[in-house]
Amino acid sequence: MRAVVIGVDPDAKKHGTAVYVDGKLTELKMRNTLELVDEINHLGDMALVSIEDVMANQFVYTRNQKASKAAQSKVAMHIGRCQQAQVELMRWLDWYEIPYVLHKPQRGNWAKNKAQFEKVTGWAGRSNEDTRSAAYFGFLAI
Repeated sequence: MRAVVIGVDPDAKKHGTAVYVDGKLTELKMRNTLELVDEINHLGDMALVSIEDVMANQFVYTRNQKASKAAQSKVAMHIGRCQQAQVELMRWLDWYEIPYVLHKPQRGNWAKNKAQFEKVTGWAGRSNEDTRSAAYFGFLAI
């Protein structure tokens, strides 16, 4: 196991990120791609990045099939932006030879379940759905 695991929930504006040091959750933060890559690059060989693989979403969500065309388009564009953000993050990580693992999106992650997130991680600070999701995928890599 690497000393530092960084969980990432890719997003178009800022990624939800979670930092685990020696298996303990130490930080939740929203970061843009360059901030994130710069911080990870300074960790050298100690870091592993654990990313929610939003590229695995190559389908139309069932719940959106009954929505209007405008609503379907909005969801599709948001997913596409998140997928592009993941691609760009992976390009930077590849450029700097920073190791990463991808995890398929999963139901039951901590994004919407703050109580479970806090119980498992012991985190008592501020969090949002994106940082809790990042913490979940970081936890999977530990």
